[in-house]
Formats: sequence, structure tokens, C-alpha cells
Amino acid sequence: MFKNKKVIAVNALVLAALLFGSTFIIVKNLLDDLSPTTVVFLRYLIASILFLVTGGIPTKEYLKPGLLMGLFLWIGYITQTQGLLTTSTINSGIVTGFYIVLTPIFSKFINKTKIERKNYIGSTFGFLGIFLIAINSIDQLFGNLFTLICASGYALHIVMVERYIQGKNISQLMFIQSLVGGILCIPFLKINQISESIDFIYPILFLGILVNFCAFYLQLFGQKFINASTASLLFGLEGVFALLIGVFYVEEVLNLTNWIGVFVVLSSIYYVIKE
Repeated sequence: MFKNKKVIAVNALVLAALLFGSTFIIVKNLLDDLSPTTVVFLRYLIASILFLVTGGIPTKEYLKPGLLMGLFLWIGYITQTQGLLTTSTINSGIVTGFYIVLTPIFSKFINKTKIERKNYIGSTFGFLGIFLIAINSIDQLFGNLFTLICASGYALHIVMVERYIQGKNISQLMFIQSLVGGILCIPFLKINQISESIDFIYPILFLGILVNFCAFYLQLFGQKFINASTASLLFGLEGVFALLIGVFYVEEVLNLTNWIGVFVVLSSIYYVIKE
């Protein structure tokens, strides 16, 4: 029975990675007209409503886990979205995927899990790949530094989920997380853009419903049966999906050095996840 649940959990995490990877193009296009904070706030708002409807009002025991998860996810979202202003969707997807090698390290110190030597090696080569991806210009480097902070936020979020998910109602936990993220956005909002966002209702609904609601529900469901390190490795497919979408559907172009960087990052990810 547990094996069947584990297979379902793996499939849930892969589907979540596909949904996460599909967001880079959509968000980058939205940033032509809306600020990063506005986009993130609206995603959280939609998800908060849906999680409240499906899970009801959470009890006090959900506050601390939800606050921590919400804080780290907000850091990830804001820095990733800001990074997309100055870096390509391909670069952002690949660099964000570096949380694969960060997650086991954070999990060791926070959740006291064992870390293997290959994680240190993977981290070193992952940083080398990030440098090669970001080498084109100072602007690209600035964007990728934002996205690297994002990778740390996402890694800490995955570790917090591992720490608190067992025995918890997913929707109630996610309601607190989404509410916290939305509240953190408020001081930085451009209020006039809230009304203007109606012109972009379909991509915003896609992000709010299919990603912030569905994909994160799939993540938390999957992490009930899969540990943080394995979950983050499966999320490495997010970068692959972002790469494929960027190259084949938007015709973004990388030079040889960038492709070498992509290869090094993906190789470090593979090195970490292979048995």
C-alpha cells in the first residue's frame, strides 16, 4: 500500500514540476505591464480563497508552520519574479532548479537529516554552472543573483514542508501560507495595478489556480510520502520543463558558454539524484 502511495506521490511531484516550469514564460510576459509584487500578490489572493473554501478555517496549530512556509515561499516568489525582469526564462528556470542541491544541506541542519559527500560536490559544480549561465552581462548576473536567493527560499520552503506536513490538513496549511505571502506583498503593492490586472485575467487565473493552488497542493501531498531531498530532486524537472518551453516555444537563444553552464547545472543535479 505504501509503495502505491509513493508512486502516486512521485507522479504528483512530477506534475507539480511541470506546472511550476510552465510559469516562467507567463510571468515574464506579465512583467511587461505589472510589477513583480502585483503578480505575486494576485497569485496568493486566488490561492488563499481556494484553500479557505476547500479546507476551512485552520486551527492554532497551523499558524507557526504556515508562517514559516509562507515567509520562505514569499522570498522565493518575489526574488524569482524580480529576477525575470533581467534574465531569460531559461536562465531563471535552470538557476532556480539549483535548490535541488541546496535542499539536502538545509535539511541536514534544520531537520537533522544525513548529508552525503556528493551533495557538496554537486553544490560546487552547480555554482560553477550558474556563473557560466550568468556570464553574458552584469544585468544578467544581477537577475540570476535574485534567482539564486529564490532557490534558497524554495529550498527552505521544501524543508519546512518536510518538517511540518505529517498529520496536517493540506488546504488549511496552505491557506496560512498563502495568506502570509499575500500580506507580505501589501507594503510593496502598486494599488493602481490591481484594477489594471483585469486585462490579464486569464494568465493570472492560470497562475493562481493551476500553480498556486493545484501545484502546491500536489507538492504537499507528495511530500507526505517523499522526503525533502528526493522531492527537491524531482522538482529539478521544473528547470528542464522551463528550458524546453523557452527554447521550443519562445525561441530564446543561449550561446555556447550558456549551454555549457546549463549542462553543468543539470549534470550536478543528475549527480546528486542518481543512485
